[in-house]
Amino acid sequence: MGDVVIPPERDISDIVSSDILDFSSGNNRLNAVGGDAGIRKLADAFCQCMETQPELAVIRARYPDDLTDFRETLATFLLTWIRGEVPLYTKSNGRRYLNTNRRRVRLNSAEKDAWLRCMQQALDTQPLSEVFKRYIMVQLTLSAEMTRKA
Repeated sequence: MGDVVIPPERDISDIVSSDILDFSSGNNRLNAVGGDAGIRKLADAFCQCMETQPELAVIRARYPDDLTDFRETLATFLLTWIRGEVPLYTKSNGRRYLNTNRRRVRLNSAEKDAWLRCMQQALDTQPLSEVFKRYIMVQLTLSAEMTRKA
């Protein structure tokens, strides 16, 4: 196995802060993303990336032409995930997507990679700390890998 090389634009090893960043609680994560408004901005940026980036066509093809409902679903998912409150998502959709494997969205490798690229691009447009952006991407990458179909 070769050494992992982190591109300079993604290297956060030199970020030094006197503040201890604690993303272990939902409230801290919600504050770091800018609250409900920050979640909605992130969902909007995600949809904008899907609409404008040709290399994301593989993931864009999974959704209807009108992204209004998807945007709301994504915002609800992100809000629930950031807060760590599965019941909110379950209650609003009437189904338990986050806890029931048979109902989980399944992505192939290309779709998973495109979804994560889209989220990274969306995060890059947001005025969030680089450490928090990295935290989000690590967590979502783990979750996305669990949704990947063979």
